[in-house]
Amino acid sequence: MKLSRRRVLGGIGAGAAAGLLGVPASAAESSIGTDTERVFVHPQTSVLDELGELLDVVEAVGGTTVLEFDNFDFVVAEVPSTGLDQLRQDRRVATVEEDDETGIPSDWSPSLSDIFGSPGGSDCSTHPDQRPSWGVERIGADAVEPDGSGVDVGILDTGIQSDHCSLEVAGGRNFTADGTAGDYEDRHGHGTHVAGVAGALDNDRGVAPGANLYAVKVLGDDGSGRYSELIAGIDWCMSNDVEIISMSLGGDAESSTLARAIEEAHSNGHLLLCAAGNEGNDGSDSCAVETMTYPATHEDVVAVTAMNEDDTLASYSSVGSTVDLLAPGTNVTSSTVDNGYAEASGTSVATPFVTGVAALVWETREEDGPGPGEPVRKILGETAETVLGTCAEGDGLVNAPAALGDERATEGSDWSSGPVGGLRSLLERVVDLIVGFFEWLLGLFR
Repeated sequence: MKLSRRRVLGGIGAGAAAGLLGVPASAAESSIGTDTERVFVHPQTSVLDELGELLDVVEAVGGTTVLEFDNFDFVVAEVPSTGLDQLRQDRRVATVEEDDETGIPSDWSPSLSDIFGSPGGSDCSTHPDQRPSWGVERIGADAVEPDGSGVDVGILDTGIQSDHCSLEVAGGRNFTADGTAGDYEDRHGHGTHVAGVAGALDNDRGVAPGANLYAVKVLGDDGSGRYSELIAGIDWCMSNDVEIISMSLGGDAESSTLARAIEEAHSNGHLLLCAAGNEGNDGSDSCAVETMTYPATHEDVVAVTAMNEDDTLASYSSVGSTVDLLAPGTNVTSSTVDNGYAEASGTSVATPFVTGVAALVWETREEDGPGPGEPVRKILGETAETVLGTCAEGDGLVNAPAALGDERATEGSDWSSGPVGGLRSLLERVVDLIVGFFEWLLGLFR
């Protein structure tokens, strides 16, 4: 990593990185008819020796493998409906699960801002500066010294406009059918807006303007996608050591396959955050009706609800028993496509506020790369400000100064669990043994 994975990723861009992971299999070029279903196929590992055998199983029922992954042994396939039962009954297959849909709310409609003079334009030398949104000041991000420098943040969304005057995109990857693998441009607006909240440059002041933003396009130009594309984005972040994974999206159905991907990323030290959803609530005192979307309900994901500028719960915000944090979400101004700015609302807007503060805390710690995901999550929760005093805010409003003021923010993590923790612990023991041996050896000659 001393060559700097950030330099490598930024240099090769998404196009060259396309062959590294989550790659569509060559067979995906062919069509197997319209009466098909897209599914996750999990191997019976006690029976299969290699992934190639699973691909043969899919092909044997007339299916086509669509996606393979670097960090997971399951695949995504298009399978004829008539072949699904045969696939499920094959002794070499453990499970078959539907690849459900995810996306952003269909009614997401930002209003273009005219408070900066020109609404946009390609000449950045004359482009008006954006005023920081009220949310940046409310969470105290404008009053702290760290800016997220050196921290990699994956924005899993509709892409990011790479030449926006307020943004600097370090790289990325497109996992949708809208464009090539190297085309992670945002033609919707949602991803660029989210990216601006998390890390717009200093003159425009996102929460963490120094963070390395990666455009991981898992939603198409219409704002919709599938869990398989979201998993491919998580997979890419894992393989490229992108520490923080921000997901301003959600689906109606739970998925054991997506849950497995989230758990793998979490156990490897990544921090995953997700919008709670815009399904509404019965008031800040009531979480009896669970309205959150998936994967915000997963325990390894930081779920974020949204508040208004007057410190009240936003009426659109989903709520539920698994809420973790609250953040500004209503009438937030940020960057959007065509080099412009827009005001928008939603838990998808609230999420990057927390993402940005996570990057600030991550910067102050000793580790470089994935590892302290869980310790950073605990810091964010335990330093949050109580605003609503109800279940709808989880631990409370994310608080940048308090999080950075926590003594753990400047410590290395003990990584007490997970494969990364186990490796670190083993290496520390080996080093202790070596040092002890040489001290003993030197003692013989004293």
